[in-house]
Amino acid sequence: MKNDDTTVVKPKMLSRKSPEVIEYIQMVEKSKVDAEVVTLREWYDSTENHGQEILEYMVEFKQLGRLGKELHKRGVNRVTERFGDNVRTLVEATYQRGLLDIVAPLCALACVLNKN
Repeated sequence: MKNDDTTVVKPKMLSRKSPEVIEYIQMVEKSKVDAEVVTLREWYDSTENHGQEILEYMVEFKQLGRLGKELHKRGVNRVTERFGDNVRTLVEATYQRGLLDIVAPLCALACVLNKN
């Protein structure tokens, strides 16, 4: 950045342990809980009664990766979080629980039908 007298002003770097960063992280976590934002695994593990489509999908595929790809292929809205360091970044897709309750069984059915 430059100001009027053409001197370079460096942006303020915040530590991950600074009060501003900690407060922001807590606000994001609270927002996620309020909006019921979950990963596919959290959704699957915390849903008490799955429909037949999801049960058949799990028998056929044993994991949720293909379901996540199908959701992405169908354009299902997701929240993407980035975790990592300078070496690599892990991208974790998260969704609103209510949306998954509706579209995940349909995408699971599509996965099973497309395999057979």
